[in-house]
Amino acid sequence: MLTLNIFKTFYEELIDFFKDIKDLFTDILSDLHIFLNKFIPDEIILGLLICLAAFIAVMIFRYVINKR
Repeated sequence: MLTLNIFKTFYEELIDFFKDIKDLFTDILSDLHIFLNKFIPDEIILGLLICLAAFIAVMIFRYVINKR
């Protein structure tokens, strides 16, 4: 019974830790969005994120192709 209780406590603490990490990233992204929204609209932010993702994808593909 003691072993089961230790595993249960470890599991609950691990789940709480992952929730805290998720909340941290959510808060950071929310603050970043609020800051950027003061200067540029959401459509421009979305366009920039799409361009950034495409640039990163191209860099990854170039690395994979040049690796051979």
